Amino acid sequence: STPAPAPAPPAARAEAPKPVPATPPPAAKSPPPMQPPAPALPPAPVPAETDPGQRWAVVIGVSDYEDSRIPSLRYAARDAQVFHDWLVSPTGGRYAPSKVKLLLNRNATNERIKDALFNWLKQAIEEDVVVIYFAGHGSPESPEAVQNLFLLPTNARYDNIAVTGFPMWDVETALKRFIKARRVVIIADACHAAGVGQSFDVAVRADRGLQVNQISAGLQGLSDVGEGVCVISASRDREFSQESREWGGGHGVFTHYLLEGLKGAADFDRSGSVSVGEVTVYVSQQVRRATRNAQNPVVAGRFDPSLVIGK
Repeated sequence: STPAPAPAPPAARAEAPKPVPATPPPAAKSPPPMQPPAPALPPAPVPAETDPGQRWAVVIGVSDYEDSRIPSLRYAARDAQVFHDWLVSPTGGRYAPSKVKLLLNRNATNERIKDALFNWLKQAIEEDVVVIYFAGHGSPESPEAVQNLFLLPTNARYDNIAVTGFPMWDVETALKRFIKARRVVIIADACHAAGVGQSFDVAVRADRGLQVNQISAGLQGLSDVGEGVCVISASRDREFSQESREWGGGHGVFTHYLLEGLKGAADFDRSGSVSVGEVTVYVSQQVRRATRNAQNPVVAGRFDPSLVIGK
């Protein structure tokens, strides 16, 4: 008989796949803590060239006096006119013409000067700049009352300076009571003689020694009214202000170099504008040089030397 076939070997059992351990899901990130809002930035400072203050000016010049016994001056009114023209020029001070009052010769009366300082300049507010310019005679009342100082308007009387002159203390009153601007520049060329009026001529004829005309010191004293008042006077007490055709074809030496400086000659730092500090240095140097030290401009007051008279 045929032998039975050998039994087939048992099939190998496939191993079951090993389970892969499950990867735990990433932990949810907690939201970042709430940050307080950033503080608002402070407003940028206002640059000097965009100074919000307005510019005001009263410009007075007297060459001719109604009383012919008061000596006339050659170029005081012309000095005031050209200073005014620089103030309102688009390439100069750039003042609004409506904010500049010009009083020349017959218009520079005692009453009109007082009205300009006491009433018209009341329009200026604290942030504004006020410029007061005077070119003309300044004098004590008499040789016996040298402490009583006056600017002489066109209608001053030779024999009654005390009543018809414009008292220096009225300028001080204007600064204290009527002009609110905290930046005031006073520019004056007022010392052209030892004194003006009948009493001084009598003293000269009697060969009496005259004391020094203290008009420059009186002007400088106006700076004591308070901080922010700058006074620029053309000369010292013992000096007389000079005027001649040799300076700009006919000017006082002080105003001639004041204008040259404001027009750019005093722009030492090439900033494109001329500060009070720059122009006073320039005028002092040039006037002393031109007069061989016979005339020395003086500046007084507690003020910001970076102040620009124009814009």
